[in-house]
Amino acid sequence: MSKVEQSEDASSEAVTPRRRGKWTAQQRQRIVADSRVKGASVDEVARRHGVRPNLLSAWRRQWKSSRAVKPMKFAAVKLSAVPTDGSIEIDLHAGCVRVRGIVDGVMLREVLASTR
Repeated sequence: MSKVEQSEDASSEAVTPRRRGKWTAQQRQRIVADSRVKGASVDEVARRHGVRPNLLSAWRRQWKSSRAVKPMKFAAVKLSAVPTDGSIEIDLHAGCVRVRGIVDGVMLREVLASTR
């Protein structure tokens, strides 16, 4: 095989040519998702999408740090008297929890445990 044929074979391996410029957030998310599939190689996914592997690795680190669970802080609550009626409303990232009526500590723990 001649050098010309070899270079043609080598160039046909690249699916998408590398490009310079900005990638949209949606494009980055899709490429990172492709790289997170079980058995996927960062180099292979980067080559397929025309991205340098080090850039894809940086996007993966950003994705991982943005998904890190941030510790939550709770305020201490003290009751001066036992309420006869009331409600509790807690806004969570995934929705809102409302408990109406007489709420004791055991019930509140069960409600909060179910939101995890």
